[in-house]
Amino acid sequence: MSLVHYRLSAAFTASLSLALAACTTTQSSEQSQPAAPNAQQASTSAPSEIDTEATIWTILGFAKKESERHQGPQTGSTVSPILWQAALDTLDFVKLASEDPLAGSLVTDWYSPAGKPNERYKVNVFILARSLRSDAIAVTVTRQARLGDGNWLETTIARQVETDLENAILNRARQLKREWTATASPK
Repeated sequence: MSLVHYRLSAAFTASLSLALAACTTTQSSEQSQPAAPNAQQASTSAPSEIDTEATIWTILGFAKKESERHQGPQTGSTVSPILWQAALDTLDFVKLASEDPLAGSLVTDWYSPAGKPNERYKVNVFILARSLRSDAIAVTVTRQARLGDGNWLETTIARQVETDLENAILNRARQLKREWTATASPK
C-alpha cells in the first residue's frame, strides 16, 4: 500500500478518536459531590441532565427506543417503585429507622399508639419483586409490652395485623399506578 493510504488511515483514526473523546463529559468539583439521598426523588431527569438513553442511532433517527425510565422513586432492579412509594405513604405516620430503596427494605422506629403508652410496635416492609402482586411484598410487625419494672417484653401479634398492613400498601399502590399511568398517558 502507498504512503498516502497509511497517512489517511492514521488521520482518520485520530479524527475518530477525537470525535469519540468529545462525547465524554467531565464534572465540576461541585457536581462530583454526591447529593443527599432522597427516597422520593422522581426518576424523570431534569432538562439540564445528560440523556443517557440516547445512542448515536437514536440521535441520527435511525432507531427508535422506548424509554427505560420508570416513574416514581429510584429503586433497585428487583424493587417495585410503586410498592416502595405506597409503603412510604402508608407508613408516613411513623418515623423511619432505615430505608434501602435499592434492596427494598423499610424499617420503622418503635411507635406507641395514642392512649397505649405501654405498647410499642415496629414494622418491617420488604419489597420482593418489581411487579404489583400480593406476593411481591412482605410485612412483619413486632409488638412489645412494657413490664412493671420498665423493661420491654416481646409479645405476639395477630397475623391479621400484618395482612391488613400489606393490603393497605397494595391498595395505595393500585391508586398510585392509576395516577402515574394517567399522568404518563398522552392527551
